[in-house]
Amino acid sequence: MTRARTILICEDEPALRELIRVSVGGGFEFIEASDGVEALELAKTQNPDVVVLDLMIPGLSGLDVLAQLRQEESGREVPVIVISAWSDARDESFAAGADRFVLKPFVPDDLRAVVEELVA
Repeated sequence: MTRARTILICEDEPALRELIRVSVGGGFEFIEASDGVEALELAKTQNPDVVVLDLMIPGLSGLDVLAQLRQEESGREVPVIVISAWSDARDESFAAGADRFVLKPFVPDDLRAVVEELVA
């Protein structure tokens, strides 16, 4: 039996974490972090298949989490989707190693499509 694909959601707003879970839908297991320190620890220990990472989270910023994740052997290959309300952060996100950038508010079907593309 194959293990379910795991998505790490790094978002400090509980309602947005729920929206991401509902948007992505079934077929995935979800682990969640509400701050940057927890996000980095879970990314290192849980080996998610995809990380959905908000930039504006307490503790370490999303960009700091991304930069540190990309320095880790286990984090270099995991796809990271940055979500942010700051469209100006797109270039900085890609420079830090993001695979995709999704602008908030996002269209649920669009987020699902990005996740599916990255886990395919």
